[in-house]
Amino acid sequence: MSPTRQEIRAQRSAAAEARRQAKAKGTDRDAEPTETAAPAVPAPAGEANPSPSTAVPEAYRPQPFTPDLIPEPVDVEVDTEGDLTPQEVDDLEHCEAAYSNGNRAEWMKWKAAHAVRSRRLHREGGRTWPDYCQDRFGESESEVNRRIQQWPLLKAITEQQDRPRAIPDSHVHRLLPMAEQHGQEVTARAYVALRGWAAERRHRVTADVVDGLVELARAAEPPALTTSNTFQRAIEAKPKPKPTRSRKKEAAPADVETDAQEQSGAETGGHPNLGDSTGGAPASERFTDGDASVVDAEIVDDPAPHRAIETRDLLQGLRAGIEAGVLHDAPTEVLKDISTAALSIAYAADEILKDR
Repeated sequence: MSPTRQEIRAQRSAAAEARRQAKAKGTDRDAEPTETAAPAVPAPAGEANPSPSTAVPEAYRPQPFTPDLIPEPVDVEVDTEGDLTPQEVDDLEHCEAAYSNGNRAEWMKWKAAHAVRSRRLHREGGRTWPDYCQDRFGESESEVNRRIQQWPLLKAITEQQDRPRAIPDSHVHRLLPMAEQHGQEVTARAYVALRGWAAERRHRVTADVVDGLVELARAAEPPALTTSNTFQRAIEAKPKPKPTRSRKKEAAPADVETDAQEQSGAETGGHPNLGDSTGGAPASERFTDGDASVVDAEIVDDPAPHRAIETRDLLQGLRAGIEAGVLHDAPTEVLKDISTAALSIAYAADEILKDR
């Protein structure tokens, strides 16, 4: 005969009271029980439920981070030194949790945008993807697609950080070639290790340092990407000169006709490798790989270039010749003069950079 609901409740109450008494007396797993264990509590259908002492404990679920956990800033900066108090340690943990949540929210944002684009969830009312980008993000289609391209690597970096650090967008963008070669997990692990190694030694990790890491990774195996030697070489690496690009674009009559057809028959253009719409883009939204805007079918008169630009272009041309082997079999004195001149130029540029 199955017990009544009242009997079941009474048995469960007795079991709960036994547990409370055992806890109060300090009788844990390692201690000998002083009372008889409560019998298994029958279920309403008659079968016995496992006793609370043998039930598998529920896995810990992290509590959601909410804005009210962030301590309020003070109007006057606190002038204190020494170790943090327990309350200050708690406040710091909450502040750094906000950093971690910021990184997570960033890759989740662009993953969501990726889903909207790939599933065409923007199509309600005939709305195009470029229109959606402008409406939701206030950004061009190309910029949003660039962020979409980066979110998997940003996610991998965020998940591998043992201490939350801000992840600059420029760093993620420059790491993409390394991710294509070695994969996202290896790239994220190397970048996170670089940030930790540099923080311990008070080194700054700039975009140029990330470029150095990517360059070293081209000829390195994955295990070598997280060594101190690699990080030191990345810190010391000189930034690569940026290739010069023409800031003018003169369209031939055929190009003008093609642009006119594309602008009249397409929505908005972009880079097909990023998933941009095919077709031409309005002149105001076309960009080169640099930051200079290009207007099709229009000649733009640029100001006279700085003399330093002419010097840079000249040096880059000389460098190409040197890499091609023009210095081979050159007299020793000539090589010394070239080395001295090159060092003088590098030192002069570095001195000016220090003041900026």
